[in-house]
Amino acid sequence: MCKKSINFADQTYKPKIYTLPHIRQQNQYTIYTKSMKHFLHILVLTFVLVSPLRVLADTVTFDFSSDKGLNALGINKPEKGEGNGKENEKKRSTNLGNREYSIDKVTMKCTSAKTATRIWRVGDQTDLRFYKNGGSITFTVPTGQQITNIAFTGTLESKCNTGKINGVEWTDNGIPTESVTFTANKANYIKTIKITYSSAKPAKPIAKVNSIKELKALESGSYATLSFTDGNNGSMARVLHVYGTGDTQEAYIRDNTGAVCFYGINPNVPFAYNQHLAGQITGEYVLENGVPRFKAIRDKTNTSQLVIAAPITEENVQPKEIEANEYTDNIADWVLLKNQNIINEELTTQGGIIINNRFNSTASKDKYTKPYNGAIIDLAGIAIPNGAKHEINPMYQNGQRAVVFVIDDEKGFVSPQNDIIDAAVRLKRTLSAQYWNTFAVPFDIEYDALENVEIAKFTGKVEGNTMIFEKEQTLIEAGVPYIVKWDIKDPTFESVTLKATKAQTINSNDGQFGFVAIYDPTALALNKTERYLAKDGNLYYPSSPDNKANLLKGLRAYYRVPAGAGAKIAFFGETTGITSPEVLTTPTTINVYNLNGQYMGSSINNLPKGIYIVNGRKLIIN
Repeated sequence: MCKKSINFADQTYKPKIYTLPHIRQQNQYTIYTKSMKHFLHILVLTFVLVSPLRVLADTVTFDFSSDKGLNALGINKPEKGEGNGKENEKKRSTNLGNREYSIDKVTMKCTSAKTATRIWRVGDQTDLRFYKNGGSITFTVPTGQQITNIAFTGTLESKCNTGKINGVEWTDNGIPTESVTFTANKANYIKTIKITYSSAKPAKPIAKVNSIKELKALESGSYATLSFTDGNNGSMARVLHVYGTGDTQEAYIRDNTGAVCFYGINPNVPFAYNQHLAGQITGEYVLENGVPRFKAIRDKTNTSQLVIAAPITEENVQPKEIEANEYTDNIADWVLLKNQNIINEELTTQGGIIINNRFNSTASKDKYTKPYNGAIIDLAGIAIPNGAKHEINPMYQNGQRAVVFVIDDEKGFVSPQNDIIDAAVRLKRTLSAQYWNTFAVPFDIEYDALENVEIAKFTGKVEGNTMIFEKEQTLIEAGVPYIVKWDIKDPTFESVTLKATKAQTINSNDGQFGFVAIYDPTALALNKTERYLAKDGNLYYPSSPDNKANLLKGLRAYYRVPAGAGAKIAFFGETTGITSPEVLTTPTTINVYNLNGQYMGSSINNLPKGIYIVNGRKLIIN
């Protein structure tokens, strides 16, 4: 692929945004008489009938392999020569020098490397040879003509200054040109060169549009001058993302009407995320493989009248939240789709969206975390279709991750096969600080994310039918069940490790009681052995499965107790002067007092709700 750089006019950067005047268009109308219409009708019919016989393009062939071809170019055929000496080499070659060689309207001019560009003879066979480090051939047609195709026979090892080479064939790649130069990468051995050329294409009209929506209403292949007006009430555009460099650079631009990809446009002030644009720019609108692009046009595209600046008072650009069925209306835009379930290893969502990491996002640079089959995610990126495929290309900007894992307390959770480091996780779960909530998650929550939270953990100790919990916890560990008081709704946790760990159970020392963590909605047993913590602090068991009364939502924990037990929970928390906390075991003799100092006995069984002092420590019974 030959890359053609596009030179842009120097631009004067003005820090103050301005609005360019609106250019009025005058439509011209031509009035034809009846006789003129009749003449044109006949003329059209004539062209229709004759057109199959017309030559739409001319071809010439430079033949370096025959006597006739060399004579047509005025080139002397070398002698046969024998051996490899310098004298024989001179006989076997004809150096072409710097003169022009022409056939009809096409001329060829050569340059030489250390070894001259020449006609070389081996036996009766001849060919054109030019070499690396300076050897080249250039073909030119008159002004008003354009070269569209050049086909070689032999061996071509060269680069070109415009267009594209595919094997031994060159095409203009849609860029009109009157001249093409082939510069040797290696030795080239050419027998014939067939040049196809034609009259230059008529100049395309240039439409004037005032928004991306108007631009995208044009036919693909249209030339247009796109104007952006500044201010919140105008069509001022913003840069969403920039990928690549040079004449293949992609800059995704959004205004208040839609989005488009600026392709191969390289201003003196480089495009960068979050910039705003105002002014105007000319280019070609094309729809390529479903992607709307505004492409640079040689000799027409420049950015001298386009203001490109960092935001001043504007808010940072954020993705547009859409549903999967709105994909086609938001192509080339930065979009966010929430609660997408990954249904296969090819990273396809239940809405038919495919994740394609074409921007080469990485964990270190872009905080990109590849999802896994079965995961539920929030997905953000540029909507770029691949034909009929609806693809999202992940990107990271302004703290908005491309992938956020979602754990919904009303949906099943699929654990990853391996730990996922530096992940973002959003919980669909509401907690309250007004009462104790059971809580379990598949990742650690560190101290700095636990502000204004009370956390208690089951110690595994049971006094009678009372399960003892220890407050003043400073860490929530992955898979471990807790009870918490925390005022939070649908929180997102950044930079955590989503662990491939199962939800855990903390059992009592005798195995009769347990505190069981769950990630998924879980049906509790109806035999009174599995109980849930209510807002009033009591443990209840479901009496029937009606209306899903026995279904406990996920990201919680339940209590496993003997069927006939009047189970309770209690807390050893704040100390009352005894610095060393004591752990109760069943055989231990205890002394229980209320806050008035009244002795309540040597057991916490059957105590009413309240606060007690047990062996010097405060005990709360709910």
